[in-house]
Amino acid sequence: MKRPAFTLLESIVVLSLVVGFALIPVTQFGPIKQQHAEQLFLSHFDQEWRYLQAYALLRGERVQIHVQRQQVVFRIFSGQDWATQKILAMPPGMHADGHAILIDPSGHIGPTTINFKSEYFHRVTSIKPQMGWGTYE
Repeated sequence: MKRPAFTLLESIVVLSLVVGFALIPVTQFGPIKQQHAEQLFLSHFDQEWRYLQAYALLRGERVQIHVQRQQVVFRIFSGQDWATQKILAMPPGMHADGHAILIDPSGHIGPTTINFKSEYFHRVTSIKPQMGWGTYE
């Protein structure tokens, strides 16, 4: 007596098609996650920058932003020594050229450009804070 059923070959073909279609969205999440991580970093950088600029203006104290290759260090000075610092790590695949930027007690900085390079997307995001905050790609 013969029963109607899938053969082994038919089962393998159907299973491979299902797995193939299931893997398509998984491969698309890499760029989305990286783009989100870079946008989130730039948003946090902007937020910290604005906070410290207002802090320098209101408290009359110097603030230093030290941009390193893989992180940004924000330091608040009290006299000659720094009192507090916050470290903001860059996402993997993103780096910057080193800069040491000083916000004076009036909240101003000299002309500077900070370039954040994305190795994943092969683009450079330039920020020119002395022109009022701006992001240029």
